[in-house]
This record gives sequence, structure tokens and C-alpha cells, in this order.
Amino acid sequence: MDEPLRIRGKRGCGVSVAVHDGDGDLLLYCSGSERFGRDFPVNPDMLFQAGSVSKPMFTLTLLRYADKGIIAPDADISNIVPEFVKKGSMTFAALLSHTASFSVHGFPGYRADHEPLSPEDVLNGKGNSPRLRRIRPYGKQYMYSGGGITLAEPAFTRITGTTLREAFRKEVAEPLGLKRSGYFQPLDEGLVSNAAFGGRLGEKEDPAHGYHYYPEHAAAGFWTTPTELVKIGLALSRSFRRGGLLKKKTARRMLTPVMDTYGLCIHNFQGDIGYHGGWNEGFLTEWWFSLWEDLCAASMVNRSTEALARAHVQTSLELFQTVEERTAEDMSKRGWKARCGKYEQLNPDFLLEEVFMKDGDLYAKITGEDSEFTGKLYPIGKNTFGRKGGLAKIVFGENCLTVDGITCKKL
Repeated sequence: MDEPLRIRGKRGCGVSVAVHDGDGDLLLYCSGSERFGRDFPVNPDMLFQAGSVSKPMFTLTLLRYADKGIIAPDADISNIVPEFVKKGSMTFAALLSHTASFSVHGFPGYRADHEPLSPEDVLNGKGNSPRLRRIRPYGKQYMYSGGGITLAEPAFTRITGTTLREAFRKEVAEPLGLKRSGYFQPLDEGLVSNAAFGGRLGEKEDPAHGYHYYPEHAAAGFWTTPTELVKIGLALSRSFRRGGLLKKKTARRMLTPVMDTYGLCIHNFQGDIGYHGGWNEGFLTEWWFSLWEDLCAASMVNRSTEALARAHVQTSLELFQTVEERTAEDMSKRGWKARCGKYEQLNPDFLLEEVFMKDGDLYAKITGEDSEFTGKLYPIGKNTFGRKGGLAKIVFGENCLTVDGITCKKL
């Protein structure tokens, strides 16, 4: 993690990582400093802002109430928040899948000592983001909207009669034994001493509170640690497979794409991986988990730039895939050579020209729009492989392979 994130030996940025490896082992790694320019080493219990990973945490909480029959994800809730839904119907499912076509992609946050705001204040444009409005036809397309998730919060609290902070504590934190996670907005003073500061916010705004306040709790207000994100990821994966924290049917509804790869506040890549990332001012989060195995990786950084975000996504994905690959290490490589050769190029999004062996491993020659590169393939199952550092899933058949539902014959 240190080299690609440029953390080694620096006091301007830190990273905290937790990985569950499928064998019951929890692997932890911390590096760097959590307070810019200070000797403040990262530790596994240190709190970070999770950014948009707040959204699946909100959905998980809401679906606990759905399992109890208190909330119906597909019921019209326009009468619950009539001041914001003037025409037509509105459902939680549309808001959580980002198909309700509302404005406001994300939120910049406020100084930690800013006067309190409610989600309704934010939606009415009384903060530093525009007033929420519908800008596209309802239900016709996927369009990411933190504003839509913020609208779902008052609907949720009015139906349940409780705050999101209290609901998460009762419905998720207590059942999973989480001690450090919650919608702490503002952050409790007793938690500040072991909380990360975001980038230079401690220098620029408030030396005692180097992070922003987010009244948009459901969209951006979650604090947690990588260790506890892993616990949540494992609980959601197990619910998907056999039921648990959520009923199996409910978990599968959450993780089934509505449009593109997005379900209810969560991505589902190739039916194998659950994912969400997060970006708050000064914080980055990456959260990956397998839908079929007890595998999960979470990493959190206390700095946010475009370059660092790209490096963080790539590094965290490769970390997850390394653990995924290890679960198949003892799989026989017998028959791998028979998969080698050139293939038809029928998939415009992933032009796989050739598969070949190198040093005992399987590789693919891949052509992109403007480039050509070689990628290592790693086994997921007997005939199924992933591309290291990418999200393509390749299934080999008799003299053919299938990528994204497109079957290409071996030449």
C-alpha cells in the first residue's frame, strides 16, 4: 500500500487496511500519520470518515426495517415527504438505486464547528449545496445523486420515528458487535482523540477538529474503521448466501443491479463482488467483498486528491484480488494450456486477442480503444478467471470463452 499511495516515511497521509482472507484470519495494516505534519501514527481503531460508503450503511439499516415489515422499499413515499416530491410517485428503491433522477451529486461538508443543519435544511438549499430538484425523467436512467439519498433519510426517520444514528446502532452495530462505527455528526468529543484528520483541514480550518461536519448523514456522515467495515461486508455476504443480518431475499434485492452495475446503494460486479467507494473532503474509502466467500477488504486514507483516489482504487482492488486468488491457489493448473490460443474479438468493451502461459500462470493479451496490454488472469473457479487489476470475468468453455455474456470462439 505504501508505495502506490506514497505514504512511506511521510507525516502528511496515512492508511488503515483490514482484510479477511477466507480462512478466518483478519489481516491488519497501518502506515503513515493521521494528522498532517504531526507524529500521529495510524492504529487499527482509528476512526475515518467513510464518505459515500455511508450510503450502503444507510440502506442496510433501512432494509432491517423492511425485513420487519415496517418499511416497504417499493411503496410510494411521496406523501411522507410531500414538500420535496410535488408530482408523481416516489419509492425508496428508486432513491437508493439512483434512478429517481434527482440533482446534487455530492456534498463538500462544513467546518466542524458549523451550526447544526438538518437534512431538510440541506434539501431546501439552506446549506452550501443547491436546492434538490428532479432533473430527468423518473426511473429512466441511473444517475448518481447524493441528494436523492439525503431525501430518503427524512422519509426513513418519519416512518420509523427514530434518527438514523440510533437506528444504525440498534439494527446494525449492536447485532454485529461494532464499537466504533456510527453516524456521528458532529463527531462526539470523546472520539476525537483517536480520529483521523482529513488532509490539511486541521491546519486550514480548526487544529482541534481536522475534518468536516456532514448533516447529510445517509449520504456522507458515517465514521468507521476498516476492521468494522470488514465485519459489515462479511455479514452482508453471508446474508446474500444464506440469510443472516438481512433475510436472504432482502440481501439479494440489495445486491441485484437495477441499472448498470448498481443495486440498492451497492455495486455488483459480474455477480461476484460487492463494492462501494467513498470520498469526503480529506478522506478516501474502498470497500470490496465477495458474494460467495468470506472475503472482504477495506482501506481508508486521510487525504483526497484525484491522483490518490485512482491509486487507492487500483491498489485496493489488487489487494482484494490477491486474497481471492489465494483461495484458489491449490486448484490444479491441469488443463490451463488447453485454454491458450487466439480468440474471436466480439466484445467491443473487452477485446481479448490471445491467451497464453508464462512462468506457470495464465495471461491474456487485451486491446483497448487506444492501447494494447497484457493482463494476468487468476482463477476464481474451475473454468472461471478474473483479470488482475480489472473487473472482467472470463469463463472458459469447450474451444471458446465468454466475457460479459459474449461468447468468443477459439481460432
